Amino acid sequence: MKLTCISLLVVSISVMTNAADWPQWRGVNRDGVWSETGIVERIPEQGLAVRWSAKVSNGYSSPSVAAGRVFITDHVTEPELERVLCFDEATGKQLWMHSYAVDYKDMEYGNGPRAAPTVADGRVYTLGTRGHLFCIDAANGSVVWKKDLVTDFNAKLPTYGTSAAPLVVGDLLIVMAGGKPDACVVALDRKTGETRWTALPDRVAYSAPIVTQAGGCEQLIVWTADAITSLDPPSGMIHWQVGWKANFDPAQMVATLVRHDDLLLGLGAWSRGSKMLKLDATKPAATVLWETREDPSTMHSTPVFQDGGHFYAILNDGSLACMNSATGDKVWSTQEPTGKRMGNAHLVRNGDRVFIFNHTGHLILAHLTPKGYEERGRCLLVEPTAGYRAQGALTWAHPAFANQSIFVRNDRELVCVSLAAKDQVAIAGTQAQFKSSTPAGLPSGSAALAFSPGGKALAVGGSWGEGVKVIDLAGNKPLPGPSPLKDFLCAVAYSPDGKWLIIAGGSEFTPARNGGKTTAQIKVFDLTASKEVGELTGPTNKVFAAAISPDSQTLATGSADNTARLWDIATMKERAVLTGHTAAVMSVAFSPDGKTLATASADHTMKLWDVASGKMIQSIAAHEDELRAIAFSPDGKLLATGSADSSVRVWDAATRKEVAVLRGHRGSINCLTFSPDSKTLASGSGDETIKLWRVADAKESATLKGHRSAVTAIAFAPDARTLASAGMDDAVRVWELPDAK
Repeated sequence: MKLTCISLLVVSISVMTNAADWPQWRGVNRDGVWSETGIVERIPEQGLAVRWSAKVSNGYSSPSVAAGRVFITDHVTEPELERVLCFDEATGKQLWMHSYAVDYKDMEYGNGPRAAPTVADGRVYTLGTRGHLFCIDAANGSVVWKKDLVTDFNAKLPTYGTSAAPLVVGDLLIVMAGGKPDACVVALDRKTGETRWTALPDRVAYSAPIVTQAGGCEQLIVWTADAITSLDPPSGMIHWQVGWKANFDPAQMVATLVRHDDLLLGLGAWSRGSKMLKLDATKPAATVLWETREDPSTMHSTPVFQDGGHFYAILNDGSLACMNSATGDKVWSTQEPTGKRMGNAHLVRNGDRVFIFNHTGHLILAHLTPKGYEERGRCLLVEPTAGYRAQGALTWAHPAFANQSIFVRNDRELVCVSLAAKDQVAIAGTQAQFKSSTPAGLPSGSAALAFSPGGKALAVGGSWGEGVKVIDLAGNKPLPGPSPLKDFLCAVAYSPDGKWLIIAGGSEFTPARNGGKTTAQIKVFDLTASKEVGELTGPTNKVFAAAISPDSQTLATGSADNTARLWDIATMKERAVLTGHTAAVMSVAFSPDGKTLATASADHTMKLWDVASGKMIQSIAAHEDELRAIAFSPDGKLLATGSADSSVRVWDAATRKEVAVLRGHRGSINCLTFSPDSKTLASGSGDETIKLWRVADAKESATLKGHRSAVTAIAFAPDARTLASAGMDDAVRVWELPDAK
C-alpha cells in the first residue's frame, strides 16, 4: 500500500551532540559532508599531529563521536566476544566497555563488527555482525534494552554479516533487520525497544538507511537486495518504490544512497550498475533519470557530489572517477588515490575539497573538479592490518571527522589525528637522505625478496598468481626461475651455495577453485640446471616463511597451520614437523652454525629448536602482540624479533636473555635483517619506513623513507652497502647505504 502525504510532517533526528560532532555513520546527516572550518589546506609532507592512540581489536565499524566521547565496536577471539568501547575524546582514555558472547563460525570476512554506532540523547545504539542490537547508556555503558534480530524477528543474516548502521528518526530506531515475514525493515521505540512497525518482504542487503525531506514529506529511504523504497517514518507505509534486484548476491547493494538537490544516487557493487533517481518536488515520488546494467559500480565505497552536475566515486576497478550526474558517463578516472585494482577508499567532502581515506591507511586531501584530480598531500594514519588474516592487510573502516580531528581505526588501534590548521608545525629534516632506485621488470607489490649469494641477482615474489621475478642487477635482465604459485607468494629463499631457489605461499581462503580448502605450495628450483624440480607437500595452509640452512641442505618453513617443518632439499623429503605453536608461524631463521632453528609466531612467542632432532629447546613469550619477523646476526651473537606491537627486541643468542628493546616505528615490524658484518640491524614496518639500528649501542642511525605502502621484505646484499626493500603495494627499492658499516 502506498501512502500519499497530505500535510507536512517533520520528523527530526534528535541527537544531543555538539555541532561539530560525528554521531553516526557518515556524519550528522549521513551524507559524508564535514562542514567545519579552520582545517588544513594541505597535508604537510612530514605528516599530521597525532593527538592520541588507544588499543582496540578487530573490526570494520566506523567510530562515532558525540558529546566528548568516542564510541566504537570490535571483536576479540579469546574468549570470543563483540565489544562496545567508549573513549574520552580529548585524551583517548577508555571510559567503559560492554561485551557479549558471539560466534563467528563460518562468517565470511570474519574480522569484526561492521555497523557504526549511532548516538542520540545520551544513548548509543550498536548492531553486531550476528544481529545483536543494543541500546546502551552512553554515560556508563549499562544496557538499557537489547534485541536479537534472529530470535526476535526471525532474521536471515546476510552472508557477510549485519552491516547497516541503525538510524534514529524522531523517537524511532530504524534497523535493517532482514526479518520474516515482512520485517526487512523494523522500527523500534528507541527508548524502550518496543516494536512500532515492520515493513517489506525484501532480502536485506548492506546499505544503511537514510532519512530526507522531499516532496513535502519526511521520507525514510531504504535500499534492499530487491528495491529502493521510500517509507513513511511514523507508519512504515510505502510512499514509492523502484525495483532493483541483486542478480547474484545482496552484497551488490552496499553503498549508502546519496542525495543532492533532487537527485538520489544508488551506486551498485560488483558490476550491478547504478541508478540515478529524480525526486518529485511536490509529492513523495521518484522517477528513474538513468540506470545501467553493469558500470559504473563500486565495491563498497559511497560516492559524493561536489555539485549537481558531477559526482565522484571509487569504482569497482579501484579507480577514483568523475561521473556526469545527468548521464552516468565517466568524465575521467585515476588510480592515484588507491594505487591498484580492487583498491578502496572513503570520500568525505569538506568545502571545495575532499578527504580520501584509502584501504592502505592513507589520508589524502584532494581538489576534485570535472577537469581532473589535484592532490594536496597525503600521509599514513594507521597501518593496514589483518586481524582476520585471510582477508589480507587493509583498512576498510570509514573514519569519523569531528572537532577539527579525524578518528580512524584498524585492528589494533583507534587513532585521533588533528586536522586543525593551527596544530600543524613544520618539522625540519635532520637525517641524511639515502638514494634509492627502482629496478625495472620487478613486481609492484610484494611480500618477499632475496639477493643471490653473490649479490648479482635479486628475486622478488609477486602478488597473487604472479610468481617470482629474478633479474640480473647489472643489466636488469630477467633470469630463469620457478613457475608461479596458484595463490599468494609469501617467501623467497636462496641456498648459500647458489644451487637452490625456493618459493612458498598459498591461501588462507577456502574458495571453490581450491576445493573449499586452504592451500600451501612450496616449489624448488635448481639454479645450476635452470629447471624446477618439484613441489614439497605437507603443510595444509599458507606458508608464510622459508629459510635454508648454512650448509644448503635443509629447508625450514613456517605455515598458517601453526607448524614449522624441516626438509631435506636434495631428496625432497620432509624430515620433521615442529609442533607447539598455537597460531601461524610467520618467520623462521637458522643460526649461523645451522644447529638451531628459531621460529616466530602470531601466538606472541618465539621458539628455538634443535635442527638435528627436531625437538624444542625453549619457548619464550617475546612480545605483547604477534611476532612477524626473526633473524640471527651472522656472527651468531644476537637474535632479533619484530612484532605487531611496533617494537624490535634483541636477545643474546647464547643466554636467550633480552638485551635491548628498539622503539621508534609506528607500525608492525614485518621484516628484519642483519648486515653481513653484523654491525647493522634493519627493520621494515607497516609505517612504510625502514630503520637502521647500530648493533653496538642499540641506537637508531637512519630512517629510510620512500615507500607508499607497508614495507614487507628487506634484504642486505653481501657487500653490506646495498639494501633491497619491497612494499605491499608499491615498487621494490634498492638503497645505497654508504654508512651501513
